[in-house]
Amino acid sequence: MKRLLLLLLCALPLPASAQYTLAPETAKEYLELKAKVQKQPDDVDLQFEYATCLSYVGKVEQGLDALKRVRALDPEYARKTLPKYLKRTQDNPADLKAKYRLGFLYYFIEDYEQALKVLSEVANHAPAGQLNAWALGYMSVTKGKQKKWNEAEALVRRALVIEPEAYGLHAALAAALKKRGEVVAALGVYMTALEERRKFEEYEKNNLQ
Repeated sequence: MKRLLLLLLCALPLPASAQYTLAPETAKEYLELKAKVQKQPDDVDLQFEYATCLSYVGKVEQGLDALKRVRALDPEYARKTLPKYLKRTQDNPADLKAKYRLGFLYYFIEDYEQALKVLSEVANHAPAGQLNAWALGYMSVTKGKQKKWNEAEALVRRALVIEPEAYGLHAALAAALKKRGEVVAALGVYMTALEERRKFEEYEKNNLQ
């Protein structure tokens, strides 16, 4: 037992020096979409935009809930909306958020290869920012769906270089490590995720209401 505790303590990452915060334009988009969805909860387009916004805000669980709402409102929404986002990205290749949403749609319909292809275009766009990090994060999640845990770990570690305080990314890394059998290391990373989540919730309370 003492040896296990020692291993666990050694596996715990050092506390991050800062908390995860949102770029001003992302914070503005999040608050505006949140207000609109509260007023129009049955608008499926709004729900989808909100779900994708939540994903790059880092509110992963809430984003999944919003996607469930999209599916409940229109089970065929993702397939019907694909042509719109394909055209939008073709007309304006520089619109990274439209491209991110396109990748998210492919992920939504479980076309994982296309999701990876589109999200990689966002992830590799320079200069790197928050959207790059979350594109890498969802590429990691997609690799997890394919049970390619080594690749999932590598992708989320790239994301954490960009956004080292994002609790959702730490949680994704913990999941990949656990699936690879590195349980002690996974637990250490998960503890970091919990602490980063606590700090983000405090930031949200003070700045995103």
